[in-house]
Amino acid sequence: MITKLPKIDRRSFIVGTGTVGAGLALGLQIPFGASVVRAQDGSPEINVWVVIRPDDTVVIRIARSEMGQGTLTGLAQMVCEELECDWSKVTTEYPTPGQSVARKRAWGDFSTGGSRGIRTSQEYVRKGGAAARMMLVQAAANAWGVPASECSAANSVITHKPSGRTTTYGKVAEAAAKLTPPADVPLKDPKDWKLIGKSVKRLDTTPKVTGAQVYGFDLKLPGMLNAAIKDCPVFGGKLKSFEAARVTGMPGVKHVVRVGDSAVAVVADTWWRAKTALDALPIVWDEGPNAKVSSATIADMLKAGLDADQAFVRNQNGDVKAAMAGASKKVEAVYAYPFQNHAPMEPMNATAKYTPDRCEVWVPTQNGEAAFAATLAASGLPADKCEVYKMNAGGAFGRRGAFHDFVTQAVLIAKEIPGTPVKLLWSREEDMTHGKYHPVMQAKLSGALDAAGNLTGLHCRLSGQSIIAAVFPQNLQEGRDNLAFQGLDPSGDFAFGYTVPNLLIDHAMRNTHVPPGFWRGVNINQNAIFMECFMDELAHAAGQDALEFRRKLMAKHPKHLAVLNA
Repeated sequence: MITKLPKIDRRSFIVGTGTVGAGLALGLQIPFGASVVRAQDGSPEINVWVVIRPDDTVVIRIARSEMGQGTLTGLAQMVCEELECDWSKVTTEYPTPGQSVARKRAWGDFSTGGSRGIRTSQEYVRKGGAAARMMLVQAAANAWGVPASECSAANSVITHKPSGRTTTYGKVAEAAAKLTPPADVPLKDPKDWKLIGKSVKRLDTTPKVTGAQVYGFDLKLPGMLNAAIKDCPVFGGKLKSFEAARVTGMPGVKHVVRVGDSAVAVVADTWWRAKTALDALPIVWDEGPNAKVSSATIADMLKAGLDADQAFVRNQNGDVKAAMAGASKKVEAVYAYPFQNHAPMEPMNATAKYTPDRCEVWVPTQNGEAAFAATLAASGLPADKCEVYKMNAGGAFGRRGAFHDFVTQAVLIAKEIPGTPVKLLWSREEDMTHGKYHPVMQAKLSGALDAAGNLTGLHCRLSGQSIIAAVFPQNLQEGRDNLAFQGLDPSGDFAFGYTVPNLLIDHAMRNTHVPPGFWRGVNINQNAIFMECFMDELAHAAGQDALEFRRKLMAKHPKHLAVLNA
């Protein structure tokens, strides 16, 4: 593994991945030609997205993360569609965030969440494939002394149409890598797509089925030690003391270290020995004032918000108070939605190796750049002395996106044992205790029905946590968290197509000490349940069939009505 790089410009290095075994090895400049950036094996980089090997293997760079959702294969399809390469010869690799920073974020956004992995990168990765194809075609045309317009590419083969001459991508890749990338890169018309939108074998299926896929959980490095950790079981609490001498003589135990203000870790030759010693370690916690908080006190706090005077209004029309006052029948219901943990199959983990000159981290993450930032902060080293090697994640659902507390912990532990790689693996108990949970929420819904059973007014009061206030407070809108209203806000059809003449949707923000996080669908989960359960209540009170009651409310939104009828 290369641990230092000479001072070089942005075109003189590249990443070769292989985040397995000993981890990713950095690429370097090999003197095969002028201004050619090369992968670790010496193959030329056509552009940041495409490396072509002499045997016609096409390596596609994937900046987004694979967590089981198929993004890796989907993005490779998009690049290959425009590249016109042989899909059977395609493989992929992850560029590293450190190299991306060094190359002025050449790969763009690394964040993978909110179903944006393909949506928000599809255009520029397709252009990467199209530009590489144009350069390969131009290289072949130059070699033949013919106009590029007379040449075409398909299935990794370039053909000169007038003469019938052919060559392969692998044979012209070296020359193509020396060309200036085209400024104008047109994309295919969707009607001409051959790969995008088609069913293909996922590129990661075989290694997963055979067990060859290496997750962070599986990673092994030479000389590696293993760490188990316990953080204060009460959020906001601190570590007061521990008796290291009671476990240092246990089999395999190497170190017992404080981690930050609130955690302690045992480092051993195997993870099970580390966990066994940690379970035997006498620990005294300073749990702080949050130790008095319970599920009952949180529920009471949220309940108080249901009738509070202050609330953030997001969706309003008509006069709800007047509609309620003039109703023939009023219906009210209160619902509650609990905290929920992400609990991916693979618990939180990260492997770190620290020296005063270099810090490297191997981690399954939804956002390599966020993991890189956590590494910089915890190591105290500059960006050019740090690197993060991204690995496939065994599930994530939001937990490995905005939060990288496990990366911070791994680096802090590794700093106590310089030069030794340390794999930190959370136990399932730790993973459940220290999640970033789906927000707890209550809702009080009030409806006004006229004499004919028509819904004339609706008030939905939400009371509960704000993810944005906890994670990205700078994104609050005058204190309001617009994401709390997902499915209920006026930016789309209110409540899935329902039309109510007098409407009020508001939120009494009640933040607990339990940290919330983005969680697979987030607020629309509970908002849909609140609204749909209440629609059943209203239909029952009106003496109407639940579907017919909804159809009347959706009359002005035929698209939603069509879905309901289906």
